[in-house]
Amino acid sequence: MSAAAKDDVFGGIEGGATHSQIVLLNGSGDVISSAEVDLSTNHWQVGMDLCLARLNDLTNEAKKKAGLSLDAPLRALGISLSGADNDESRIQIETGLQKGYPNLSKHYYVCCDTVGSIATAFPKGGIVLIAGTGSNCQLINPDGGKFRCGGWGNMMGDEGSAYWISDLCLKTVFDTLDNLVPSPYDITVANEIMCRYFQVKDQMDMLKHLYTDFQKSVVAGMCREIAKAAREKKDPLCCHVFREAGRLLAWHILALLPKADKSLIEGDGGVHVVCTGSVFKSWDLLEEGFLDGLKPRGKDDVRIPEITLMFLEKESTFGSAYLGVSAAGTSIPIDYTKNTKIFFNRKLNF
Repeated sequence: MSAAAKDDVFGGIEGGATHSQIVLLNGSGDVISSAEVDLSTNHWQVGMDLCLARLNDLTNEAKKKAGLSLDAPLRALGISLSGADNDESRIQIETGLQKGYPNLSKHYYVCCDTVGSIATAFPKGGIVLIAGTGSNCQLINPDGGKFRCGGWGNMMGDEGSAYWISDLCLKTVFDTLDNLVPSPYDITVANEIMCRYFQVKDQMDMLKHLYTDFQKSVVAGMCREIAKAAREKKDPLCCHVFREAGRLLAWHILALLPKADKSLIEGDGGVHVVCTGSVFKSWDLLEEGFLDGLKPRGKDDVRIPEITLMFLEKESTFGSAYLGVSAAGTSIPIDYTKNTKIFFNRKLNF
């Protein structure tokens, strides 16, 4: 694979349900511009045509900032999008951009948002664990094989996410008040959080927030208040739901390891996992349950010799750009050690 010319320009987009951003790199791997918008580029939410138009507008904004002609295509554009989880969607996005916006880029690489995170952190595959409003876990092996656990939305899971934490707390309050499944933990603080956060007086008032005016992100926002009560008041129920979230996040990793290449398990530092999403800001509350969740649940689970958790120091836009570079059949200088920061490491003796 030949090295890129210095004046080549590569783009990397990270597109989400509420925010989208791009970085442009030259052939030396240096940033020449970036741009962002508080708009969704998830085609399931906004439709394919609007998704493509927003990708074009975002890229052109970055081109303008870099002083590039809008008529000069990028050498390659890597696009990591929320919602681009299947081949049909990825093909539609690539062909739609090629036909509708021929001056945008010469080459494309389209993938889901988790792949961009992995590409930012690792040169040859790895694991990303997402716990924000929702949750997801993705494994990419060195041979390019992709496997996932979770990411099915709040109706079918999102275990360990901010939404799930809030929902478990609310469910516990409701079940205890109904005497259906009384909680072993006092619900006073959790009930106060519910009433204050949603500005309600009782369960009946909650119905509009759970049905008529339901918004997943709003329910997920209560997680911040639960974390505050767990940290400042040591409230037993609030601490419990975070322990359970940690356990289930660890189970996402256990679920994928039987499909992982041995090099991703037995190398220096053991299993490396990139962790993204706001829930990991409460790692102190997750840690106990997370470590317990790494214990093999049965004979089919892989024993983990060591775990290393990392945050990204650079946006996933960089990983998207790297994927675009590869799609163009070329290479640029990349120092992966500057892209991540280890926040937790532990040798395990389960």
